[in-house]
Amino acid sequence: CRAVVNAAGVHADELNNLVSAHKLRIVPRRGEYLLYDTDQGGAFSHTVFQAPSRAGKGVLVTPTVHGNLLVGPNAVEQGSKEDVSTSAEGLAFVLEAARRTWPDAGTRGVIANFAGLRVGDYIDVPLVSASGVAAQQSVRFLLAHFDPYYCCGDSSKGHHIAFVASAPIAVAKTVTGVANDSFLMWNTTNTNQGTADQKCPYPNSNLKAWETAFEACLPEGLTKYLLTQRVLLEGRYSASGALNDSNSWSWQDIGKVFSLSEMEVYGCPVWGTKGYSVGFDCQWNLFRDTAHRINGTRCDWWLRSVVGGSSSHVCYVNYYGSANYNSATHTWVRPRPGFLVG
Repeated sequence: CRAVVNAAGVHADELNNLVSAHKLRIVPRRGEYLLYDTDQGGAFSHTVFQAPSRAGKGVLVTPTVHGNLLVGPNAVEQGSKEDVSTSAEGLAFVLEAARRTWPDAGTRGVIANFAGLRVGDYIDVPLVSASGVAAQQSVRFLLAHFDPYYCCGDSSKGHHIAFVASAPIAVAKTVTGVANDSFLMWNTTNTNQGTADQKCPYPNSNLKAWETAFEACLPEGLTKYLLTQRVLLEGRYSASGALNDSNSWSWQDIGKVFSLSEMEVYGCPVWGTKGYSVGFDCQWNLFRDTAHRINGTRCDWWLRSVVGGSSSHVCYVNYYGSANYNSATHTWVRPRPGFLVG
């Protein structure tokens, strides 16, 4: 047997901890629902989702195969792995939230309510000695994609899970390239060029230097399971002078903690050099919807991609969720790093 699938749900950590040195802890999340009688079932013909929040995909309204209408869930973290009771407060929240999609939602026609438990799709990571790197002591990382690079690259990867910070990280005031107290310059000089020794711009950047320092703040119990990401990275260097477009690519190790590319967020080059900026990257599933690009936080965040048609601009995700670019010394953008667990 090469692998065992742990399908124990919210008890999967208990089973894992019996056989693995890598200990896990699952915090159950309760979701409460309201079920309407069939006379309400015709109000919707398709499932309608709201914008997701940090806790989940939000409250939905959906018809059932039996002609009823189902509304919910909320998302309440709890200690018990057995308690599936509902609460007046929880059901009131579901009803109020449902009215954003279905203004006529009320208690008339409700024939049942129930709750279920599920595993959260994130991990909260405490930072070790974070004061010199970040202005916070813990970072939440969201599950973003299963096996995006399985068996890919010049050195094949095994199974892995991609995670990304749930929001851009406020950096410490003492880091190199800090701006406006908690933002970070992509470079401390206004250039997006490589060098003779390292033709790829990203490994030379101030952003990458910050990520290396940030990686050292992660607990050893996590970092020993992180994969070193190796990508087909764009190069931009000429001994004759600065270039406006990337002119090469090469396989490069970019560390266990890294910024995402334009391709990984948007699924295509938007402002980057066509071809060379794509590499072997793919869009992560989390970013198929625009909402997860901002995830409720109106803050710009850096990408590792550099802009085509410019010798000094780099790519970032705008606080609207759209693709954007600015100078490498722009002072109102933060990092939002990711990693692969494998």
